[in-house]
Amino acid sequence: MKSDFKFFLKISLILITAFSVWYFGSPEKEAPLNLEDSPVRQLKGTSQALSDFVPPTIVVFSDTENTLPRRNWLAPALELYAQAALAMRADGSRVYYNKNMEVRRPVASLTKLMTAIVVLENYNLDEIIKVPVSAVRREGSQGDLRPSEEITVRSLLNIMLIDSSNDAALALADKNPDFISLMNKKAKELKLSNTHFTNPDGLDGANNYSTAFDIAKIFNYLISHHQVTSEILKTENMVVYSANGKIAHRLKNTNVLLGAISEIKAGKTGYTEMAGGSLALLISDLRFGDKNSIITVILGSPDRFGESKKLIQWLKEAYIWEK
Repeated sequence: MKSDFKFFLKISLILITAFSVWYFGSPEKEAPLNLEDSPVRQLKGTSQALSDFVPPTIVVFSDTENTLPRRNWLAPALELYAQAALAMRADGSRVYYNKNMEVRRPVASLTKLMTAIVVLENYNLDEIIKVPVSAVRREGSQGDLRPSEEITVRSLLNIMLIDSSNDAALALADKNPDFISLMNKKAKELKLSNTHFTNPDGLDGANNYSTAFDIAKIFNYLISHHQVTSEILKTENMVVYSANGKIAHRLKNTNVLLGAISEIKAGKTGYTEMAGGSLALLISDLRFGDKNSIITVILGSPDRFGESKKLIQWLKEAYIWEK
């Protein structure tokens, strides 16, 4: 019995000694955890996504001009029937309202904003074009062009943007066989990853699509790089003539909000059966202290004008624009 007791005693001492050396003498022993300077360690078996997770930081802005506007949370949320809608600073630095702004959709005649860019960057506005028969026969909105009528690029641009004329868009595109390629090339240049064009006027097609966000970027590029379009898109009525002065085209802007809401500085309408009602607007001087213009886009709406008006009013109430 004594020999057995001594044996177990020796074994116990050996185990205790080994444990003490491992625990107190191990170079891998960690110092007490310091929450301020300790590195983040990935837990064994934890996914990389979870280990890289950083909790959101709440930032409290000071009440300065640089942080205006501030959201007024007492104002109710805005509900629109439009399939997609957006309100953002023209320079894209801040989004004030977003509903499906990156969902691809048919955009109808808002396509003509890109058509105008290609025309302005590749054509001479004083050049004379002969209107092809195919343009006159194009379905949709018409600018009352005549087959073989000779008219300047400038006049066609006015007809297309003010009257939303499909025949003018086709006449302009017909001049260059690579016109659609130029439209898509410009879309890539502007980094519009959700935009593609198959025609210059926006008639429904499976691969003619964009998003509210991309349309806002196209609109901003157009008016900021080509000042002439700001003047065209805010014109309510105009008369343009054929090159020989014998044919008059009386234009009435399809944007009925021009003149009705003083803050609207420019706009472009769109409508097809598939796309529904669409409207892009440039608004500024809303008397709420914002030094930047705002672009609003409505896509797929049963009431594009009423919902755009509602969005503008909501912007005034939902944000605090002045100190």
